[in-house]
Amino acid sequence: MNSQALVKCEEQSSRLAQVPPAGLFARIPQQSPLQRSLWLLQKYRWTIAACVLGVLLVTVLIAALQPRTYRATANLVIYRDSEGGVSLSKNLGLGSGDLDDYSVSLDTQLHILQSRTLALSVVRKLGLNKNTSFMRQAKLEPGGQPSRSSESGETEAESAAVDVLLLHLAANSVKQTRIVEVSYTGPDPQLNAQIVNTLVDGFIDDSIRSRYEASTRSARFLSSQLTDLRTKVEQSQQRLVEYEREHNIVGTDDKQNVITAKLEDLNRQLTAAEAERMEKESLYQTVASGDLDQLPEVKSTENLQALRLREADLKNEYAQATTTYGPNYPKVVELNNRMKSVDASIQAELKRVQARAKGEYLAAARAEQKLKTAFEQQKQEANRLNESAIQYGLLKRDFDSNRQLYDTLQERMKEAGVAAGLRSTNIRVIDAAEMPRRPVSPNFAKTSAIGLFLGFVLSAVVIAFREGRHRTLDDPADVEAFTAMPSLALIPEYRPESFQIVQADSENRNNVISLGKPNSAAAEAYRTLGTSILFSPPELKTLVVTSCLPGEGKTSVAANCAVIIAQQGKRVLLVDADLRKPTLHTCFGISNARGLTSVLRGTHAADDVAFSHPQLPQLAILTAGPDEAMPAEMLGSSAMHQLMRAWREQYDYVIIDTAPILAVTDALRIAPKADSVLLVMRSGQTTREALARACTSLNQHAVPVLGIVVNAVNFRSSGPYYAYHAQLEKTYYRQT
Repeated sequence: MNSQALVKCEEQSSRLAQVPPAGLFARIPQQSPLQRSLWLLQKYRWTIAACVLGVLLVTVLIAALQPRTYRATANLVIYRDSEGGVSLSKNLGLGSGDLDDYSVSLDTQLHILQSRTLALSVVRKLGLNKNTSFMRQAKLEPGGQPSRSSESGETEAESAAVDVLLLHLAANSVKQTRIVEVSYTGPDPQLNAQIVNTLVDGFIDDSIRSRYEASTRSARFLSSQLTDLRTKVEQSQQRLVEYEREHNIVGTDDKQNVITAKLEDLNRQLTAAEAERMEKESLYQTVASGDLDQLPEVKSTENLQALRLREADLKNEYAQATTTYGPNYPKVVELNNRMKSVDASIQAELKRVQARAKGEYLAAARAEQKLKTAFEQQKQEANRLNESAIQYGLLKRDFDSNRQLYDTLQERMKEAGVAAGLRSTNIRVIDAAEMPRRPVSPNFAKTSAIGLFLGFVLSAVVIAFREGRHRTLDDPADVEAFTAMPSLALIPEYRPESFQIVQADSENRNNVISLGKPNSAAAEAYRTLGTSILFSPPELKTLVVTSCLPGEGKTSVAANCAVIIAQQGKRVLLVDADLRKPTLHTCFGISNARGLTSVLRGTHAADDVAFSHPQLPQLAILTAGPDEAMPAEMLGSSAMHQLMRAWREQYDYVIIDTAPILAVTDALRIAPKADSVLLVMRSGQTTREALARACTSLNQHAVPVLGIVVNAVNFRSSGPYYAYHAQLEKTYYRQT
């Protein structure tokens, strides 16, 4: 092969490294969280079943060993406390405080139901401190001596019995109702009912007794207060009468009304007098100034009007006579005298009008002054009466309040006397406690539910722990997500020792399942891999098959892949380049006396040592040959490089089986000279760290990777995407 062919091969390898791999199964879809959860449930179904069943059995067994307990319950209704007894604060208007808050009152009653005093009365009434079965719960013997620290005279047994009773006693209110449930839980159902009924009876009796005592105390208190209040009423009434007599007050309201009315009347008269006086004063000033034409009263005077008309007539006649006869004519002189006489009469009339205006003005002024004096006197009388009325009102209000309080207390005392003889209560029993027939504990349904829950929690913890410590890759979808490389094929688990090779020596066993069982699910998976390789870019000629670690099935993958491609009519050369631990010759049952090492040493030609399969003439197999002291150097030699160039011209596909990447460097020596690498991993065996190191090594050496083959996949535990393969495998094995 010349240098141009070498350059062409290198360019093709470079282009192949940039082209994404293609195939029928170039990509596996990712699982959703729900599908992942369902897969985990299927994978760990026996673990979940074991955890749930184990915890369930333990909880049920513990419940079965617990003693049977019964619960007796009585229902009470507690009305508002204002319905019975004497409510002094409400009737006297002093405020009711917490009594109006029903919730506070109800909480108070609930605490009383669970009080130690009430429990002690039940213990003594039923003799619980002498009941052997009851005292067994307190781990004390019946009886006992008085306790030194007890102030109520309780014995040690009574104190222990009260503690036990309060421990198992419960009193709860029903929401949105006035009903209270009182219950007691214990091993003796009949005794439980007796305890609850006795407690309820004692609670009602205590309520009635407290009401009776409260009414009695109220009556005694009211009786003592009435005496003092009666004295106060008499004293306030005496002070009121003496004040009325001293200030001459009779009918304060009527008297006050007369004085006020008179004051208002004088005020109106004074206002009218002031107006009249100002009017008269204005008229007088006008008359005194001589401007009589502005006075309507002067113009309307008949005498003055007649005189003015007479004066006007005389002036006309005088003017005519003077014109006709002259001023000295006797008639003219007479008219002049007559005019003077009329003018004197007018002046006299004007003086009379002025005198009359002045008199009217002075009279109005005197009337105004008198009314003003009377108004001031009446005002002083009203002020004096108001001062007396203030003190009188204070004394009267004090008397009225004392009298009203006295009457109210007297009425309440009568009511208290009546209420003291009544046995009324605001508590009513709805359902008395009956002997329970079914135990409340152990509750097997509740216990089973708790056991199931704890079982699932335990199984979740176990699964999380196992998944956290599980470093291998089982799911092919996880492989693809972890490496960002396509999974070209998923090879299912199979038993290679059960398949026979097709050759002259039929007694040998082999791993070439594509020949031994061509209808199996594994053979179908290899066909998928072969199809992916055939559909790859045409530049792909040489393919290196390797794995991360030994025992992952790379030789089986290489052998079956070569068989599948050869069955498609392609010329295929299968080379065993794993010089350290060759196994390819055992798969086909051929001799390893001569092989690749013989060719590289130059002792034999490649065509002389290549084995041609009897049923597949297109398939040529080149074994590893004799052991070599320096296999890595031999595979990285120029002789190997020239040999691979020759194979590219001679065969359609060259598949080279090499040693694992992480074990030795043989694969990394030969991989850069090939067109692509096929990385094989084993499901459930290859760890994440090993796969990551292998991918890193390939990336560091710029080796193009065609894809990953996931070998030995258990489709029944590898997720929901592989149900078809599991069904195919199941169908095949059922038919065979």
